[in-house]
Amino acid sequence: MKGKWAYRSFRHEPIALKNGQVEGNPELAIPWSPPGILDVNTGDSGDVRGTLSFATGVVLDVSGKIKASSDKCPASVELIGEGFYSVNKIKGFFIPGSDHVVGTIMCLTNDLLKLPNGTSGPFVLFPLKA
Repeated sequence: MKGKWAYRSFRHEPIALKNGQVEGNPELAIPWSPPGILDVNTGDSGDVRGTLSFATGVVLDVSGKIKASSDKCPASVELIGEGFYSVNKIKGFFIPGSDHVVGTIMCLTNDLLKLPNGTSGPFVLFPLKA
């Protein structure tokens, strides 16, 4: 995973339930973060460290670990992104046969856009070509 990756995340609108049914037509994918660049180094043991930078000047420190594939799951990466008092949990899967990683990000605390703690949604990573 060493190198620079294009990053983009999305979120869904809050969901209202009435009598156990989804009410209305909530939007499922709203751009959350602006486009970013994940710049990471990966150690031999699968440890990942680096930064996630956005054009707005926001830079999060990123750390975590790559997990090997199994019979039931493709290889994955689990990261924590921290900065500006915000903490985000990121888990994605390396898509077999491609160079993309897709998964979910969840804000654990202090979302930079002031969304509620626990806001989550999909993200995508793909390597930036030099």
